[in-house]
Amino acid sequence: MAHAGGAPTPELLRTELEELGLSPYEARVLLALLRLGSATTAQLETLADIPRTSIYKVLNSLAVKRLAERLPVEGSALWASVASDQVAERLYEAQEDAHAERLTQLRDRSRYAHQLLVESFADAPSVALPQAHFLFGAAQMKRTYEQLLAEAESELVMFTRPPYAWRFPNPNRAVLDMLSRGVSARVLYVAKQWQDPAAEAFRTEMDVYHQAGVQARLAERLPIKLVVVDRSKTLVNLADAAAPEGGYPNTLLVEHLGYAEVQAAAFEQYWQAARPLPGH
Repeated sequence: MAHAGGAPTPELLRTELEELGLSPYEARVLLALLRLGSATTAQLETLADIPRTSIYKVLNSLAVKRLAERLPVEGSALWASVASDQVAERLYEAQEDAHAERLTQLRDRSRYAHQLLVESFADAPSVALPQAHFLFGAAQMKRTYEQLLAEAESELVMFTRPPYAWRFPNPNRAVLDMLSRGVSARVLYVAKQWQDPAAEAFRTEMDVYHQAGVQARLAERLPIKLVVVDRSKTLVNLADAAAPEGGYPNTLLVEHLGYAEVQAAAFEQYWQAARPLPGH
C-alpha cells in the first residue's frame, strides 16, 4: 500500500477512509474538516461538495464515530475534527466486531491511512476539541460506554440506576471482555431497586457480572448514573428532574483527570457507606 513520493491525492485519502468504514460522503466531509481545522456546515457542504440535505446526517454520523465534534459557540453551528493522527485509530477501533483476519487487514490499512493523513495535514490549522461531550439518547450513550469498556486498562466504578440503555437479561459482552482482561470493577445499586420483585431480569444479568468478578454493594440512594474509567474518563447521566418520563436522558462524557478524580472520590464515599450485596 505504499504510495509514490509527494503529498497523497484527495482521491487516495478518500479511498483509504472508505476502506476503513466511512461512507463516501463521510470521507469527503472529514477530509474537508481536517483541511479547514474548524468550519460551519455551509462551508463543509461547499468544500465537500455534498447535498445540503445530507450534511447534518453526515456530521452527526461522524460525531457518533468520535471523529467530529460540534463546538459550543454561539451563532452558526461550528464543527471540528479530531487530530489527523487519531482518525485511523478510531476508525480501526470502530471495527472491533470484525473477524480476526479482517482486523489484521484493518490494522495494516489504518497504519497506512495514519501515514497519509499526517503527511497531508501536517500544516493544517488545529482546533482542540472540548474535554466535555454531550451524548444524545440511549444509542449514542451505549456506543460510547462500550468504547470506554474496550479502552479500560485498570478500573471501572459505577453508580447503576435507571433508566437503562440495555434490555435485561442479556449480558453485555463488552463488560465480560473487559473483566477477562483483569480490569477491576465495582458497582453500587440502589437497594430498593435491587430488592424489587419486578427486577428479577435485572438481578439475573447482574449476577453474571458478579460471577465474572464485579464487586457490588447496595446504597440507600444514588443521586445520578455515573461511570468512571481508569480515573480519567467519566460518563454522567443528565436526567431531567422535571421530565423523568421523557425518554432516555442526555449523557455527559468528560475526558478530564481532575473531574474524574473528584467523581471517583465521591464513589468511594458512597461505597464505604453501602452495605454488602446479600449472598456476596
